[in-house]
Amino acid sequence: TSGPGVSLKSEAIGLAVMTELPLIVVDVQRGGPSTGLPTKTEQADLLQAMFGRNGEAPLPIIAPQSPGDCFDAAVEAVRIAITYRTPVIILSDGYLANGSEPWRIPSLDELPTIDPDFATEKNYTLTNDDDDTTTSEFWPYLRDDATLARPWAIPGTPGLEHRIGGLEK
Repeated sequence: TSGPGVSLKSEAIGLAVMTELPLIVVDVQRGGPSTGLPTKTEQADLLQAMFGRNGEAPLPIIAPQSPGDCFDAAVEAVRIAITYRTPVIILSDGYLANGSEPWRIPSLDELPTIDPDFATEKNYTLTNDDDDTTTSEFWPYLRDDATLARPWAIPGTPGLEHRIGGLEK
């Protein structure tokens, strides 16, 4: 998308920030407000990418510097989005989108490992002081100390089902 599309999608991007949904938004900037000019490039969406959402909804922005760098920028955006459970904006422009340069396609073993670290078991133990019994539960918003990301369970994983609802998520 470009500026007008990012503007129209700002509520959905804010929702993705709040629900901690890994999401990649590619903003290929072009000139002008409203519908933009498809043949003229500009770099006018930076402030909208940084601040174009309601309330406190910060998110990472990655800007490639050449057509060949776009691949690395996309890989890094996916790594950040999945590791930290956040939307990421790739902020490019028309010159990069329509440009080209010699570029060696990397082999799969050269690419970084992106591990979503899916939850596979319950992550919190409750102890009843009255009778010294313990029960295990899955807490979907228990934070990882290193990334501050919540655990991510594949829907339908036995014992890790949970319901999200209400104003508190």
